[in-house]
Amino acid sequence: MSGIAEIGRPARTVRGGRDAYLVVRNEAARLPHLLDHHRALGVERFFVADNGSTDGGPDFLASQPDCHLHRAEGSFAASNCGMDWINAMAERHGEGNWCLFIDADELLAYPHAERVPLKDFCAGLDARGEEGVFALLLDMYPRGTVAGAVYAPGTPFLDACPHHDPDYRIRRKPRLRPGGTPFLEVEAVGGPRLRRFYPELAGAGPYRIALLRALRGLRRHPAGRALGLGRLPLGTAIPPDLTKVPLMKGAPGRRWLTNHRTTPLRLSGVRAALLHFKFLADFHARAASEAGRGEHWDGGNEYARYRACLAVEPGMTLFHDRSETYRSTARLVELGVMNSAGWLDALARNAGDAPAHAGGDPPEPVALAG
Repeated sequence: MSGIAEIGRPARTVRGGRDAYLVVRNEAARLPHLLDHHRALGVERFFVADNGSTDGGPDFLASQPDCHLHRAEGSFAASNCGMDWINAMAERHGEGNWCLFIDADELLAYPHAERVPLKDFCAGLDARGEEGVFALLLDMYPRGTVAGAVYAPGTPFLDACPHHDPDYRIRRKPRLRPGGTPFLEVEAVGGPRLRRFYPELAGAGPYRIALLRALRGLRRHPAGRALGLGRLPLGTAIPPDLTKVPLMKGAPGRRWLTNHRTTPLRLSGVRAALLHFKFLADFHARAASEAGRGEHWDGGNEYARYRACLAVEPGMTLFHDRSETYRSTARLVELGVMNSAGWLDALARNAGDAPAHAGGDPPEPVALAG
């Protein structure tokens, strides 16, 4: 399977289930809570591609009865940043199932997740012919310094990083190249990474960001390198993408194109969130390591930016006077981070939960397709 080999426990064929797919490298500390959180939601199987871990993570995964471990050898960058491995596993095991694509530092949340199991949520999506769920990556952080966010393996990630920014926006991207069918041409704006690591772009409009993306693409294109653009540090100026389609109904020909986009599909009006726990105490070491490896999609420029900022301010804190403490999925709906839907609110009411948007109408969702 596309550079990966199944090791250990083989997976039987299942239709109508709920699977999770992830690529890991030295994530042993995060794995126990990652699995526990998604098991509690209703994930039944985990398909994991391990790319050279040396921290005992593969042994732990091999001991878990619901985990199916694969060895992923070779370059993470050359595998389309792991997407070839994810798609190979999903194509073999995910047809007819709901497939959740997550990183080891991401926890899925959706409106009413406290009361509505993933099984019922997915059944509601199926009943409406919906094939995928869009999500915003919500960066979580500690009150004190990032370096002080010491995490005890097996404990909830929220114990170490319970705070987040409240003011994200999702806006349309300008289309610089005509033609084709537009799908998911949106971007999320806001969050601590923009605020602290890319402050020069905090007020940038969509056209400035689009121009920087085009210049970055040209810089990496053979024609751009021939013109000498490869020597220009343009790639360091683009904030990371904070959007993703983490939940997708497996079907022939349907796949993730990148970590953030899929082939066109029918998206739900429900917007989820991925609680993103990048900013634990090991972030400084990871930034230095990944900047040096250069294996990520932008050649390590994002991590080089983190490393440079932390070198100037090793005691960096992301907490500020507008930070929110995570309370519930209902609060994320109130903030506009997530969107609910009438049918999902009804499921929650039947489960004894109040509507996620109690006290008013839910915010109008940004159109994500078309």
